[in-house]
Amino acid sequence: FLPYPPSRARILPPSAIGRPLTMSASAAANSVLPSFLQSRLGDLPSSCHPQLVEVYKRFSFSHEAFEAFEVNNGTLIAENIPVFQAFLEKELLAASKAAVGGAASGSSGRAGGAARRSGGSKPQASSLNAALGAALGLPGRSAATAAAPPAAASASAAADDAAASPEKLTTPGPKRPRQEEEDQLEASTPEPPRKQLQGPLRGQVSLKASVNDGIAIKSVGSAAPVKIEVLGDSTLWTGPRDGAFAWMDESLEDRAADRDRRLAEAEAGLIEAVRARHPEIEDLVVGTVGVPSQAEVVLCGRILCEGLEGRLNERSMLLEGSKTAARGARVQLNVSGCPQVAAFPGQLVAVLGRSGTTGTTFHARDFIAGLDLPPASAPVAPSCTSLLHVLVVSGPFCTRDALDYSPLRQALAHAVQSRPQVVLIIGPFVDANNRMIVNGEAILPGMSEEDEPLGFEDVYTEHVLPMLRKGILELKRVSPNSEVLIVPSLDEALSFHPMPQPPLHVGLAGCLPADSLEPLRRLGVQFLPNPAHISVNGLKISITSADALSPVLRSGLVLRPEERKIEQALRLLLQQRSLFPVLPRDPPQVSEARASALDFPEGAPPDVCIFPSASGSASGAFVDGRLFINPGPLCRPAATGTFAELYLAPPASAGAGQGLLSERARVDIKSFAEAAR
Repeated sequence: FLPYPPSRARILPPSAIGRPLTMSASAAANSVLPSFLQSRLGDLPSSCHPQLVEVYKRFSFSHEAFEAFEVNNGTLIAENIPVFQAFLEKELLAASKAAVGGAASGSSGRAGGAARRSGGSKPQASSLNAALGAALGLPGRSAATAAAPPAAASASAAADDAAASPEKLTTPGPKRPRQEEEDQLEASTPEPPRKQLQGPLRGQVSLKASVNDGIAIKSVGSAAPVKIEVLGDSTLWTGPRDGAFAWMDESLEDRAADRDRRLAEAEAGLIEAVRARHPEIEDLVVGTVGVPSQAEVVLCGRILCEGLEGRLNERSMLLEGSKTAARGARVQLNVSGCPQVAAFPGQLVAVLGRSGTTGTTFHARDFIAGLDLPPASAPVAPSCTSLLHVLVVSGPFCTRDALDYSPLRQALAHAVQSRPQVVLIIGPFVDANNRMIVNGEAILPGMSEEDEPLGFEDVYTEHVLPMLRKGILELKRVSPNSEVLIVPSLDEALSFHPMPQPPLHVGLAGCLPADSLEPLRRLGVQFLPNPAHISVNGLKISITSADALSPVLRSGLVLRPEERKIEQALRLLLQQRSLFPVLPRDPPQVSEARASALDFPEGAPPDVCIFPSASGSASGAFVDGRLFINPGPLCRPAATGTFAELYLAPPASAGAGQGLLSERARVDIKSFAEAAR
């Protein structure tokens, strides 16, 4: 048994949003619903099944479109099927308008792509799914791409023959393990022609969004020196094997014991959170999960979903006690009497209420979603006596179907111009999801298709690392005090470690020549683990290249009242004191024996959390006095993306305020203008 297969499971990329599902003509005629809808029929009365079938036959919406509705409107039930239909109609109307404009201005080359489109997908479904991805701020195909121009007569005849065939449309086997779902989504969509950025990008930088734009930014000639300290226990991401740890020898018992240890350590803090919320209860009784009690007690435990495959809802909520206190007992948790609920699988909570007569059900009247959040400190980072400027750039650094790293080159050139004190570069540098990497066709710009493809090692040593060295060298010449930090990614093509990932120079040690990254180290580049917890002049920052927000949202987040889901999900990360509290693990590549590296050091929430997320658009947000930054990817699947710049004003410039982070921090989301093709 290998708890972490070398193939590394992949999260479904955002580019899958907006692609129609593959259905055979006979299946569509018989109104057979896809598996993700079949599993939800049990939650709906039988009288609503025909209505749901008609909605699906009309729109042919994808799993991602269905999930987008539930994220914003709650679980689909009989009462909100009309709301779901109105949601689809609204997005279809917006997609149709965009498709008309895109078709009018489209080039004749797109007609060839339309001629290859098979009859297994509906044009209105493609437009709808593309519009949903755009509405969520996620990378994906544009409406103009989703609605292709009419095909040639011969291609149309071939599509009609394919639609009349009783055989189901198929696609070749997956290129890599655990990619079947993504391949199924792409089965009825032709692969777009490869487009590479022609020449360098323009030097123009456009401002997409800004948080606290009232804070004035004064340019400086050269960056002031900063003090960077790596927080946490370094033994969690290091080991005796060339600085890395062994990670394929964990037994199921050891993994369960490590999870139980975290629950046992959190019980005291959860009980204190109950006391703080209910000071009127003088003699608070702490009960045991699974032991019946007629008196009102407090139980501490972990939220689980009753079904192994289903999503969490109020009727499927279980509370599991620790093995130390409750021997791992589980009870059904009834939260109908709680005024507020915010729950997801794996969450450590405390509940106040009474158990049933048999002890198998606990009726809660109050739900404590995690540890208490201490008030944000003021002033934050008092040692920052001058403006702190942090540039954040996150991969991938090239589009999905090419290996053109011009955006990364331009990002380094922008760093030379702006001269920030800290440049944070987040992987992946060679994206394992890139089509050319998946197909083993690593052809760089300037190479012809007749040339022999490069190996993955050559992409690093001959292209990526020299580009980084050149850009960082120019930065050091104009701003010697600027610090460059590099964080690896789970999607790195030649880095196979689970989280906590060792630094990039350690993760690539067995795949690249020993001195490949030495030029970067001589330039003063600091290689950080993933996730990384650092202090920059006293400002505590937690960083990860994985999406920490989407796992909470897609796990079946139960909210009452259902509002501001993204803000509440970010608050839950702070209350759980962890970047990745969801169970089962998402992403799954986690070493449980070292999972405490995913928690905030010393159990204290950081001042700033930085991670790219596919949920929503690139932005910055303040939650309970803490700042969350989503820089977005520098390259979306088919276009350039965004990056972020963080400015922290010194306390003296905070005006009459107390120097709170929300009064001193500014976040700018920017992008590069693409060169004309």
